[in-house]
Amino acid sequence: MGKNTRFWTDRWILSQRLEHALPHLFSSIATRARKKTVFDAFTGRSWISDIKGALTVPVLVEYLHLWELLSTVVLQPEVEDTHIWKFTTSGMYSTKSAYEALFVGSTHFNPWELIWKSWAPRKCKFFLWTVAHNRCWTADRLARRGLTHPPKCPLCDQVGETIDHLMVSCVFTRQIWYTILQSFGLQILAPQMEDSIFVDWWVAVNNRVAGQQEKKGLNSIIILGAWSIWKHRNHCVFDGGTPSLARVVAVFREEVHLWSLAGARGVTHLLALAPYS
Repeated sequence: MGKNTRFWTDRWILSQRLEHALPHLFSSIATRARKKTVFDAFTGRSWISDIKGALTVPVLVEYLHLWELLSTVVLQPEVEDTHIWKFTTSGMYSTKSAYEALFVGSTHFNPWELIWKSWAPRKCKFFLWTVAHNRCWTADRLARRGLTHPPKCPLCDQVGETIDHLMVSCVFTRQIWYTILQSFGLQILAPQMEDSIFVDWWVAVNNRVAGQQEKKGLNSIIILGAWSIWKHRNHCVFDGGTPSLARVVAVFREEVHLWSLAGARGVTHLLALAPYS
């Protein structure tokens, strides 16, 4: 009968709150009266006496509209209020549905599990997150902001640098991936000519590997490989270094053993199977 439903702020008429449907009229309602129940608002039509301030044309228009709507509403004293939760088919509230409702309209980022559920130091995971969102300060990003940038890729000196080029398209980078993956007998997964988007390549090779430990190990290796490429790129840009496949691979192999000792079980599993370990 309206004793548990708020007149202005619950969705009991027009399938929306009156405060949203009639914003001008609502702004004229006394603050204390905005929490009034439907039953109280209907009693003696007290909602009318709650209107304060100047009655502008928009307020009057909405007032007449509400009067017309309420003229067809009849409260039933013997019927209790029923509140329907719109995020479940049953209309019943659940904690799970409320949590899922928080993500309605959000964009699902597919490779998040590859990054955050893989074993790797946080700084490396964060770097891969910026890679996946194209937020690394490569030449293309610097150029868009009018900042000084290398005219060509610091590793291959062939085309302009983007993060996807640096990670999978660069001929020097492809040599790195082939060599480090070959250490685990996984060279077949190295980027090919048609691979131009780093995240797409990562998702694709992850799907080609069977076994949970193998997937975890591969993801850790890819994170470390990308991190090693980025550090070597920065060495060439900021320290005047020259691209060196041997240097990158040596640093990678040293790090991958340290990761294994630190608890990267997937990496340990792949090292045990590696033909060149």
